[in-house]
Amino acid sequence: MTDDVTRLRPRMMSVAYRMLGSVADAEDAVQDAFLRYQTAGGVSSPEGFLVRTTTRLCIDRLRERRRREYVGPWVPEPVATGGGGSPLAESLSQAFLLLLERLSADERAAFLLRTVFDYEYAEIGEVVGKSEAAVRQLVSRARGRLGLDGDRRFPAAPARAEGLAERFVAACRAGDVKAVEAMLAEDAEVHSDGGGKVSAARVVIRGRNRVARFVTGVFRKRWLQDVHTATVNGEPGLVFRYDDAVVSVLSLRVEGDVRAVYITVNPDKLGRWAAAEVE
Repeated sequence: MTDDVTRLRPRMMSVAYRMLGSVADAEDAVQDAFLRYQTAGGVSSPEGFLVRTTTRLCIDRLRERRRREYVGPWVPEPVATGGGGSPLAESLSQAFLLLLERLSADERAAFLLRTVFDYEYAEIGEVVGKSEAAVRQLVSRARGRLGLDGDRRFPAAPARAEGLAERFVAACRAGDVKAVEAMLAEDAEVHSDGGGKVSAARVVIRGRNRVARFVTGVFRKRWLQDVHTATVNGEPGLVFRYDDAVVSVLSLRVEGDVRAVYITVNPDKLGRWAAAEVE
């Protein structure tokens, strides 16, 4: 495979991860797409072939996934990201990826390819097998379901909170429920994803006091001693390790106050932490 084609892999991963919210599934879809490219022969546009094949594979995986039941809240697989201001950073946040769960597979593909990756409507039509007019309707319907007005591409970017993760973990470690509450929005939420593999809340926890009590309770567990701050999907977060293994990743959705806390403890979603290459 030529270098010119290989260089497209990060872009395909970026498409697949946003479609699926799973690094492992995204890697499988991209690998399958490149294998199909190698055996296709006579491909005039490698990028066109790969984005079309990758997206269609992701659509199939989304439809299959939605036929299966998941134990407890589902949280997108966390990825380590830099703190730089990439124009696509907001489309990597776990809050945004969860928002995309409102969309059908075709709506999700059309919306992402148009608003995140700037493909033309006609190009998207070739990917999803629909007319240009139908694609415009898909994108418009998706924007309506996501509550996006005017020309906004993503939900409003959260305010950057210098040192918030450090203050948050300090208050949690101290068991200071009131201090944690002071950092939370009134309608704050906790999404805790154990996937039925390890102990986690089976429902989304809502409300400032309940959230504060839950997260401070998490820090009472003796094995949560090795905690480091990190940038998780472009947002402030924490990584918990035990015997050098990542056992939990937490991220904070900050919109003035902390609006949501996403906790991933499902071991199937932690094996690729800091190793996945997603732009």
